[in-house]
Amino acid sequence: MPLASLDQVQNQSFDYIVIGGGTAGLTVASRLSEDSGVSVLVLDAGSPNLNESLISRPGQFGFQFGNPQFDWGFKTVPQERAGGNQYDWNRGKSLGGSSAMNFSCWTLPAEQDINAWERLGNKGWNWENYLKYHYKAVRYVPLDTTHDNLEVRGRDPESLKVWDLNQHPSGTGPLAISHTRTLLDIDVKASEAFIHAGIPRAPAPYHGNPEGYYLMLNSVNPKTHLRTYAASAYFTPVSDRSNLVVLSTAYAHRIVTNGEGDGNIVASGVEFSYGEDKSVCVAHAKKEVILSAGAIKSPQILELSGIGREDILTKIGVPIKVSLPGVGENVQEHLFVPATFELKDSTTETLDVLRDEKETAKQVELLLKGQGVYTSGITNIAWLSFADVTPRSENLIDEESKRIDEDIKNNVYPPGLTDQYKIQLERIRNKAPGCEFTSLAGFLAFNTPPLPNKRYVSLFCFLNHPFTRGTIHASSNDPFANPDMDPHYFEHEIDRQTLVAGIQFVRKIAKTPPLRDEIAVEYSPGPDIETDEQLTEWVHKGMATTYHTAGSCSMLPREHNGVVDTHLKVYGTKNIRVVDLSIVPLHIASHPQATVYSIAEQASDIIRGMFSP
Repeated sequence: MPLASLDQVQNQSFDYIVIGGGTAGLTVASRLSEDSGVSVLVLDAGSPNLNESLISRPGQFGFQFGNPQFDWGFKTVPQERAGGNQYDWNRGKSLGGSSAMNFSCWTLPAEQDINAWERLGNKGWNWENYLKYHYKAVRYVPLDTTHDNLEVRGRDPESLKVWDLNQHPSGTGPLAISHTRTLLDIDVKASEAFIHAGIPRAPAPYHGNPEGYYLMLNSVNPKTHLRTYAASAYFTPVSDRSNLVVLSTAYAHRIVTNGEGDGNIVASGVEFSYGEDKSVCVAHAKKEVILSAGAIKSPQILELSGIGREDILTKIGVPIKVSLPGVGENVQEHLFVPATFELKDSTTETLDVLRDEKETAKQVELLLKGQGVYTSGITNIAWLSFADVTPRSENLIDEESKRIDEDIKNNVYPPGLTDQYKIQLERIRNKAPGCEFTSLAGFLAFNTPPLPNKRYVSLFCFLNHPFTRGTIHASSNDPFANPDMDPHYFEHEIDRQTLVAGIQFVRKIAKTPPLRDEIAVEYSPGPDIETDEQLTEWVHKGMATTYHTAGSCSMLPREHNGVVDTHLKVYGTKNIRVVDLSIVPLHIASHPQATVYSIAEQASDIIRGMFSP
C-alpha cells in the first residue's frame, strides 16, 4: 500500500516489524513482502521526501548536509587526540536513509576483506555469497556509447571495461548502476594524472581485485540520469503491496519484549512516537523485530530495550534484560582528507557552477536532455597499498605491530579484538589495497570557504582500514537524546599518519601532467603547510568522516564480544535481528552502500529460511 497513516499501525499486529526504512531496512522489507502470506511493517523516523530534486539529481554532493529535512545532523563527542574537535556525522533522514544523500559511489571491496568476516567465525559470510547477493541487488547498465548525445570526452574504451560481462552476470536486481553520462574535462585531466603517476589499471574492480585505478560506477540510472537508491528501487515499485506497510516520521523508542532470562527474551512489538507528538504508540510483532536503524541508532535502541553492557544500562536507568557487552563497541569509521586546488581558468566546467542560482537553473534544463554537470559525478578512483603510498610504511607498520604486541601482553583489548588486529596487520603487510584516492570536479574543503567566481578540483585520500576502535552508547533513557558517539580518533597513531601520507601522495598527483597544467595554486591545505609536523596538526582541521560507521553491533561469536550471530540474531533473544552496517565485524576498503545492499539481501534469505552457508 502507499505510505500508511498512524491508524493503520497503532496497536496493530504484523508478522515482521522493521525499524528503519533506510538502505538495509527497505531492502529487507521488500524481499520479505514478496510472500503475500506475511505482513511487514516498516517504521521510519524520517520524512518520505519522495520525488525531491535535492535527492534525485546527482552531483549535489553535500547539499543535504545540515538541512534538518534530510539530515539527522549527528555530532561526535570532542575528540581528545584531534585537537578537541567535534565532527559532523551526517546521516539520511529520508525514506531510503543515507542512500538518499550519499555521493553515489559504487565500489566493491577486495575479496580478502569480505573473507575476513568468515575467518572471524561467521560461516557463510564470504566473498562467494557476497557477490551472489550483490548480483541480486543490482542491474549493471553499460553506457550506450553509440548514443548521439552521449558525452564521452576523453573516455577511452578501456576505461569503461570495469565489469566483465563475459565472466560475470549483469545482475537481476532493482537498483540500476552505471558510469556517469558526462565526464568533465577536469576529470579527464585528473584521470590521466592518476595513470601518469604510475598507478596501474585495476584488473577486476567489481570482481574481487580493485587494486589500481579505474573509472567508478555510480548509483545512477543512465536512462533517467537520476539517483537510484533504496526508496526508488526497493519501495516505490512495490508500494502497492497490501502486505507492506510503511509509516514515516515513526521514531522508534525501544523494542518491547517478554520473557525472563538470557536466551528467553522474545520481542512482541515496538514502541514509537509519530510526527511531532512524542507520546508513545505501539505496534505488535507476531514473528520478528528487525533492527535496521544504522550503526549509530541500532545500538542505542538495543540499550533502551535493556540489551547491552550492564554498566551502560545501569547508568541510564534501564533494567537489564540481556547482558551483552559488545553492544556499541568495536566501532570503526572511515576518514578522509581533501586537498583543494584553484584552477587557472575560471570558465572550466565544474560542479562549482551549482553555487550560482542562474547557472543551477540552466543545469536543470540540461539535465532534462541528459547533459550538463548533473549528469557527471565522482568517477576517478584508485586503491593502493600503504607501501605504494609512502616509503615510511614499513617503519609505521613495525611500530603499530610492536604497540599491539605490547597491548596483548598487558591484556588491554576486549575479547576478539586481537584476532581482528592479526588480520589487519596481515593484510597491510601483504599490501592489501586499503588506501583510497578520488577526485572531484569542484570545491570540497572544511577549513575554509571557496572564493567567488573561482573553479576548483579536489583530490581526496581516505583511511579505510582503521586500527582505532570507538564506541556508541545511549546517553540517557530518553529516546530523543542522541547517543554519545566517540570514534576515539587516532588512538592508534598509524591512522593519523596514513592520512598525512595520503595528503603527500595527493600532492604528487596534483603535480603530475596534465593536471598540474590546470592548477593555479593549492588552496587547501595551502603551500604554507609543508612539513610532516604541520600536516599532522592540519589533519585535525581538514578531515571529515566518510559517513561509513560500522561495527557497533558486530557479527562475532558471543565470547568475542559479538552482538549478533551468523543469522544476525541478537544473542540472548529469540526473534530480534540486526540488519545494517553495524553488524560488520571488520571494516572494508570500499564505499559501503553496495555492501549494505548485499548484507540485506543475504539477511532476507536467512530470515525466510532460503539460505545455506
